[in-house]
Amino acid sequence: MQLRINFITIPKPTVALLWAVGLLLSVFLFNNYAYPVDEQETSLPQQEEMSDETLSDSEDEVIDVRHADRFEQREKDGVTIFTGNVQIERPNGFLNADKVTIHENVETNTTERTVAEGNVELRDGDIFVTCAYANLNHLTDIIYFHDDVVVLQNEDRLEADKFWYNRRTGERSGEGNIKVRFRVKSQKEPETELEEKEAKPQEEAESQEEEAVSQEEAESSGSPSNP
Repeated sequence: MQLRINFITIPKPTVALLWAVGLLLSVFLFNNYAYPVDEQETSLPQQEEMSDETLSDSEDEVIDVRHADRFEQREKDGVTIFTGNVQIERPNGFLNADKVTIHENVETNTTERTVAEGNVELRDGDIFVTCAYANLNHLTDIIYFHDDVVVLQNEDRLEADKFWYNRRTGERSGEGNIKVRFRVKSQKEPETELEEKEAKPQEEAESQEEEAVSQEEAESSGSPSNP
């Protein structure tokens, strides 16, 4: 039996051979192209997750100005000024003052420092500070307070003319007219140990009395009898 393709007569064994070769080529192409596509598809979610992590790490600190009587901005100088009962919400705290000036680096487009003046109230974590002037350095995370500084933390209180606080390391230092009040932290001894300490002097006294009595008895028994 013969098959006719495009008016060319080809024997049946040749057709079977061509069909087998085509099948092998199809399997080969499927193994080399289909699997890399699958691997690429499986790797896409990982790349997306990495990009999300990168974005989350690069998120900037958000400062939310809740109230101010006046607003002024000079983009060329990189200065933004808020005046009049300024209320700013910060991460892990807040900043209130009569005037707040935010300084930015125009070339790098980064915020360098925030200056607060007049009736300053600053909350940063568990620290609350009132003063007349405060300078927050966003590059070093060091806050400088000046004039009538009062620092409150839990039950501790510090007063000074100048005060520095490092938000990264927790280090603090003050200068001028220092006044400090803090609670001395101590751990009470267990009651059993106190009872043992109180019982020792009494036991020692009793043992001394018993020794004295036994010694007197020994001396009286060993002495010669009177005629």
